[in-house]
Amino acid sequence: MPAAQEAFSYTRDNVLRGGLVEAALKELCFRYLAGDLDQSDPSRFEPRERAALDWAHAIASDSDRADDELWSRLHGLFSDEELVELGCAIGFELGQQHWRRTLGLPGRDLE
Repeated sequence: MPAAQEAFSYTRDNVLRGGLVEAALKELCFRYLAGDLDQSDPSRFEPRERAALDWAHAIASDSDRADDELWSRLHGLFSDEELVELGCAIGFELGQQHWRRTLGLPGRDLE
């Protein structure tokens, strides 16, 4: 179990909270994954936020949305390294939220 805790701590500190992509942008994506984000006015999001949210949707719900247009927008707004980190963070958070719900816990850890 110590190795699992070490791996989680590393991911939390270096991917979910730290890293190249600003934590606030990752948090926006995490709120989207949890269904806790009002998207009724898409124009309120900056282009980088909108692209990240569209990618979170493609990863979580509809892989067909990861088309050439989305990839073009993503590559215009993020470096390759940022895309790897953001995709990892989205995927990890999606799994974490799903796992928490299977245990009867809230999808988000609000610590």
